[in-house]
Amino acid sequence: MEKANWNAEYTRILCEICKEETEANNRPLGCLDRKGYKNLEEKFFKQYGQKLVKKQLKNKWDLLKKEYTEFMVLKNGASGLGWNDAMSTIVADDDWWNNHLQKYPKHAKWKTRGPANLKEMDVMFDKTHVTGATASIPGELSGSDEDEDEDV
Repeated sequence: MEKANWNAEYTRILCEICKEETEANNRPLGCLDRKGYKNLEEKFFKQYGQKLVKKQLKNKWDLLKKEYTEFMVLKNGASGLGWNDAMSTIVADDDWWNNHLQKYPKHAKWKTRGPANLKEMDVMFDKTHVTGATASIPGELSGSDEDEDEDV
């Protein structure tokens, strides 16, 4: 199987189609189901005349999800800062960025602009990415539950 060549336009179209398929409930879990991939293959071929197979499309999906997850670590960790909706990135001064980039150097690419197709990826990956911002261990109580137990 030949490696797919993804340019910005192909990626934009892929994200638009994946968003449509997600909204059509063809992503019951973390990725598209059989029907979703079949529709994606057909729609992509119809628009661009390039035949891609599920594995090529899934590889790109996985790369986009990784990028989205990395970006959400930045966005969710930037509480108290501003947000530039037009550029899809946070608004912070150079000191904040310098300190942040020492810990997360990969985030440098999003200092002036967030990922392309972010609005589509918000739909594609809604509730399917893990950033570590929230987590629980089965059997452990949250802080408020522990406080209540101490009063008993």
